[in-house]
Amino acid sequence: MKRFLITYLVLLVLVAALPLGVCAQQPDASADTALVAVPAEGKPELTPEEKKAELEARVQADPADGVAWNDLGVLYASEEDFTKARDCFINAVQTAPTEGDYHRNLGVAFSHLDMDEMALREFQAYRSLDKLGGKDYWRLIGNAQLRSGQKDEAAATFREGIAALGPDLSPDTMRLVLSLLKISDEDGDEETERELLGQYASRAAAWLQVHEDGQDGWLEAGTLVKSRVAMLIDDAKLMEQSGLPAEAAPLYQEAYDLEPERLDLLPHLVDSLLSADREMDARVVARLARDRAPDQPGTWIASGKVIEHAGRLEDAAAAYEKAFDLDSSLEDVRVAIGNILLRLGRDAEASRYLSAGLNTSVTKPEVVYNYAVSLMREKKYHAAVPALRRVVQDRPEMAQAWEALANCCLATRQYSAAIEPFEKAYAFNPDPKLIFLAGSCAQKAERPDRAIADYTQALAADPTYVKARYNLSLAYRDAGLYTEAAASFDELIKLEGPSYRAYYSQGLAYYYLKDYPAALGAFELGLEYKETPELLNAIGRVHAATGDKKEAVAWYDMAKKLQGGS
Repeated sequence: MKRFLITYLVLLVLVAALPLGVCAQQPDASADTALVAVPAEGKPELTPEEKKAELEARVQADPADGVAWNDLGVLYASEEDFTKARDCFINAVQTAPTEGDYHRNLGVAFSHLDMDEMALREFQAYRSLDKLGGKDYWRLIGNAQLRSGQKDEAAATFREGIAALGPDLSPDTMRLVLSLLKISDEDGDEETERELLGQYASRAAAWLQVHEDGQDGWLEAGTLVKSRVAMLIDDAKLMEQSGLPAEAAPLYQEAYDLEPERLDLLPHLVDSLLSADREMDARVVARLARDRAPDQPGTWIASGKVIEHAGRLEDAAAAYEKAFDLDSSLEDVRVAIGNILLRLGRDAEASRYLSAGLNTSVTKPEVVYNYAVSLMREKKYHAAVPALRRVVQDRPEMAQAWEALANCCLATRQYSAAIEPFEKAYAFNPDPKLIFLAGSCAQKAERPDRAIADYTQALAADPTYVKARYNLSLAYRDAGLYTEAAASFDELIKLEGPSYRAYYSQGLAYYYLKDYPAALGAFELGLEYKETPELLNAIGRVHAATGDKKEAVAWYDMAKKLQGGS
């Protein structure tokens, strides 16, 4: 809300330096600083210096000319010479002690000179003497109290003024409400802010409906409405961020009712209504938007959300495309189109939408991820890798991005680069297959220690994982851990039963351990399942290692014949 109050106060300052001719009976929004001059009808426009010379001549000719003294004071005040302005207003008051406007102007001059007690006395005189009852009296007094550090007294004065002005909403009432809001905002008193805005914002919105832009009070009414709408939107977003989108629906609804020209609220309202399972209400809002503003992007965004919720993806994409045609700067809409096209399997079109305007340094990680997915579906794995690297850097908690990066690296044979992404993906989603793939990539990258750790983790998650057990056994062997390899092959045999691959690989482990009898026993068991040149040669090597050259040659010859050699 603070940003709207600041805007309002800035406008007060801009209006404060009013020229001569401001009517005393029409106090503007800056009435605590603007001065009231008597209109000079029928005279040609003069420069400020000419006006000053004329007025000084008038008061010299007739020191009892209160109007001239007052107007001369206003002129000095417009030049921020408040000392001379004060003296002129004192002379004006002396000529006409019952003229309320003169006391008011003198009070304003005293305020600018930090003579707050004297300003208060003049404002009190203004209230008792003004023909219209000094309706801006409470604001003038309250602001003077604020300047003298009497914040509590000022708040009480503003409340007294609101009560005195009665139930009808007037520009002066709204100015007092805004003054109270300013104090509450500075004090961080959100409860009072909510109370005041809840009481007056809807009335201010109704006031705007029956008054014209530029009328006294228009700025104040608009500020009350916008402040309430800003508060409601902040509350609604907080509900959404807290996982309570249904609770956001009435907040967006009230904001839209207060400021129906805010068509940008419609998509949010529709979203929250759909989350609250109020699909019919969401349809009504979307239809109303199409009737009221068919040429606004927000209309078609709202319609697209309703249609998408109903599962009509083709029609939803068409609605979003209408919004995008109306405003091609709507990045969220472009992304929504791309995402729907992905779901429809129209990957090439999705990729174009998602990549248009894509800047991986500033684009939301979710958008970059979807763009990368569209590339993956087109089998453009190399192109997807840089985008996915950026996603996991910005959103390291995004599990699906780690898995996508791992798969792209695997598809492009970047085995070393795939290890960490698979391990990260497993940390978020303990699927043994993911950590198995990490180990497989480590094995292919000739990093057996890393492979052993990953396969071990896969088996801890699923002790029956045959592929993990077999690969762990091989990784032990590759790492030179032959004792562990031999034992691991025993575990493999328990899982999948006796097999050629288990006995052959186990025999090699025993061979490297120089346990030749065990190696020979494993190889011979392997022969029961398959006879291969590799196995026959391995048996020959065992015999050669034990010094039985003749037996070794015999096995080598058998291997050669099996290979088709002579």
